[in-house]
Amino acid sequence: NEQFAQDELAPATVKFTGPYNPADARTAVQSGNADATSTGTGSFINLIAQDQPWVAFAIEYYDGDSQGIVAAPGTGIDSLKDLYGKTIAIDSKGATGDYIVHQAFANAGLDASQVTEVEMSPSNFSAAFSSGQVDAIATFDQNLASAMATPGAKLLVNAKEYGNLNVSIHIVSQSFADEHPDLVKAMYRALVKESDKAQEHPEIITDAYREFGASDEIVDQVAKFDVPEILPIDADGLDMLEQQAQQYVDFGFIDALPDVKSHVMDCTK
Repeated sequence: NEQFAQDELAPATVKFTGPYNPADARTAVQSGNADATSTGTGSFINLIAQDQPWVAFAIEYYDGDSQGIVAAPGTGIDSLKDLYGKTIAIDSKGATGDYIVHQAFANAGLDASQVTEVEMSPSNFSAAFSSGQVDAIATFDQNLASAMATPGAKLLVNAKEYGNLNVSIHIVSQSFADEHPDLVKAMYRALVKESDKAQEHPEIITDAYREFGASDEIVDQVAKFDVPEILPIDADGLDMLEQQAQQYVDFGFIDALPDVKSHVMDCTK
């Protein structure tokens, strides 16, 4: 919703219609109320494994410290193994929270099937976490920051510690990519410029959180997270996505490897 996108995409006009949670954002694109959105790379893999018509055009890469598992206050849980027999809130099966649980447990040599994952909307995470409805949450970004800022909560692991491949990705509908490849590339260039600016001025990110109503405690935690950078889906980006797709097969999230290459655009070409 800032001038950086409009400058790059002119004479086309740009309108921000959010904020949405990722699921609602995808619905907005599919219904024609938006043309582009962002999600997790794992969610993208899950979508294209179902032959849904999406094209990814930019990876938003970060080191993983903004994803993790946090134990709720009063649970006495101090480690991942303490979660055996307990409940963990996730966004949905096959999405980022589910990936966090499986990758963290696999890296620790633990069995993820020994915990009960509870699917819920991210908008309900905070209430479920603070009221004791779940023993822990596996989440990301502002929801992770909110959990970490909850008195008595304990961060058990973050994604820097377990070989994370799940980051953010920018996507458009297949029809939009086919009809407007020039605009997709312009969106990529705009994101790169803003990403470069954010590396020197990370308050761009925290100011956005404040604008959308985040508390000072959440903003203070978000400010400690790694500042993302925009990368193309070139040969290296494609390789990373294909590696994560193999993890999705290994975890049983999808039955077979999707044709990732046919659902991405290298905007450097």
